[in-house]
Amino acid sequence: MNETWWVNAGQLDHDQKSVLRTDPSASLLIKGPPGSGKTNILLLRANYVKATHPRILFLTFTRTLTEFIRSGPSIGRPDQIQRNEIMTFMRWGTTFLNERGNPFVSPGGNFKTIRKALFTQVSEYVKTNKLGKFYDTVFLDEVQDFRDEEINVLSDLSETLNAAGDSRQSIWGHKQGLPKMEGVADEVVELEKHYRIGIKICHFADRILPPQVGESSLAENCYYDEASRPSSITPISSGSSEEQYRLCLDRLKRQIRYINDEPILVMAHTQATRDAFWNALEVDGDLVGKSIIQSSEGYEPFGPDSLIRVMTIASAKGSEARAVHILKADRLDATLRELAFTGVTRAKTEVALYHTGPLPGHLQPPSEELPEIDDIF
Repeated sequence: MNETWWVNAGQLDHDQKSVLRTDPSASLLIKGPPGSGKTNILLLRANYVKATHPRILFLTFTRTLTEFIRSGPSIGRPDQIQRNEIMTFMRWGTTFLNERGNPFVSPGGNFKTIRKALFTQVSEYVKTNKLGKFYDTVFLDEVQDFRDEEINVLSDLSETLNAAGDSRQSIWGHKQGLPKMEGVADEVVELEKHYRIGIKICHFADRILPPQVGESSLAENCYYDEASRPSSITPISSGSSEEQYRLCLDRLKRQIRYINDEPILVMAHTQATRDAFWNALEVDGDLVGKSIIQSSEGYEPFGPDSLIRVMTIASAKGSEARAVHILKADRLDATLRELAFTGVTRAKTEVALYHTGPLPGHLQPPSEELPEIDDIF
């Protein structure tokens, strides 16, 4: 059974229902760990307030998360949020300028350069033209990805902001989004319980990126039904990149025999590794027609042919899958703990870590037994 989206009120716990009932005119921040239902609740909140606050906008920072949210139940129903109201911040900024006859002029270069240029042009246009409140409510998912200046301009254009985020999933090299939103919000709600991630994955993720002093661990607040579908972490050693891809393909072919209604993610730290694996998948041929690749050059919407989704870890933020494969996990060193944490916590029950070199200590599952003395010589 696909358990990604809640389809009736009986699936919500008390804390989740209280978030929905928060005053629609209040700016709201929802904080919580992976699997706590932040995205689900934020989407339901958008549908709940739309009747009295119909000018809504739902923003994310990755196209994968945007497509994931667009796949939710009731999207497009006349009384609820529409697909064209859900988009990335970059798409919104470009469209916002184009619709006003002030097309975005990209400077080229890397993502950070283009992002800064887009914000600058939007901000200057808003100030120069003294624009008022174009929206009743703007919803920001994975708000830790947003810069404080981006939140400022969205606040200038909206009566209220509603956002969701998690400090342990800040992977863009800044920590501005959550603190900024905490200052903007009339109410901050903490969702502590989570239901999606198996306990073994929780323990493993807590080792990758331990909670700050005074914060709860993932394992402490895990309400996943481990007995019905046990979770696992499986390191898979190989002698080369090509062998990694072959081992991953073999494992995928076995998994699709019992995972057929939820996605399986194959993730890489770099675009080059993602593309090399995709090439291996196409050459193999068996999984073509069941797989898609997400990239800036070849983005595809989710559909019946997207059981297996190949992407970078960064672009997978906010999405979830029954099983996760992380290629070249040995490259996720101590400087990339947040990225490794984000990748591992996309999984519900299965994580496979492929490596040619030794895994760094934070990605080595502890053994249940000590070695024989002779084995350490």
